[in-house]
Amino acid sequence: MQGGWASVISLLLVDDEVQFLEVTKMFLEKGRGIRVTTARSGSEALDLLKTQKFDAIISDYAMPGMNGIELMKEVKALGDDTPFIIFTGKGREDVVIDALNFGADLYLEKSPDPRGQVSDILKRVRGLISSREEEREEKEKLTMVSVHLSHLPCIFFRQERGKKSATVLAGRGAASLLPASFCNQELQECNLFQYIHPDDREKVLHARQGAFGEGEEYRVKYVMVPAEGRERRVIERGYSTPGREPAVIMGYIFDLDAI
Repeated sequence: MQGGWASVISLLLVDDEVQFLEVTKMFLEKGRGIRVTTARSGSEALDLLKTQKFDAIISDYAMPGMNGIELMKEVKALGDDTPFIIFTGKGREDVVIDALNFGADLYLEKSPDPRGQVSDILKRVRGLISSREEEREEKEKLTMVSVHLSHLPCIFFRQERGKKSATVLAGRGAASLLPASFCNQELQECNLFQYIHPDDREKVLHARQGAFGEGEEYRVKYVMVPAEGRERRVIERGYSTPGREPAVIMGYIFDLDAI
């Protein structure tokens, strides 16, 4: 499914009861923008998953040969993160617990009359698919940011007033400014002041102190001297977060010589 509910939602419905499959498929597909593919066993479902992709899988628990939880384990072992919903029998709390423990996204108590359950199924499935899509989108964005960060000749930092060390985040691209041990895209504590050229330290200190006092954004150019001794022209931009104690500066330091 792409682009919201205007697109067709593709479901895989797994149950060994033929009548239940047929009736549920009919009511789910009836003018609701749903396409249902059915499977009468776990093995048949696995065969379908080899060639087709679904927005969600709904499986009965009690099936001969391979029950719903065993099917779910097989699916997840293949690296398939399709949302998985388990149908349970009434009063089967043990099945519910096992289903959730082994990775089911939802469970539904199976009704003998699927017609009365269709609205609930649709509401749950749509909510689950929407949530999963948001998670995937967020993960893609974070991956994109991480990839760019790894190549940027830039240090991101957070500095509390009165502390020598700052919390820094830097990727491989910042190796021109910091020792390689800090350039691993992890939050670490680092005394950035020691890498500022002695002639520029007072200027940088004045800019930061002004931001702490006035809570305004600041911009300052200076020279950093990494451990290997090569001078690098940089620009630092940051801002203070007003109303916090201790006061905090958030900012970045960019290597101008890398441009």
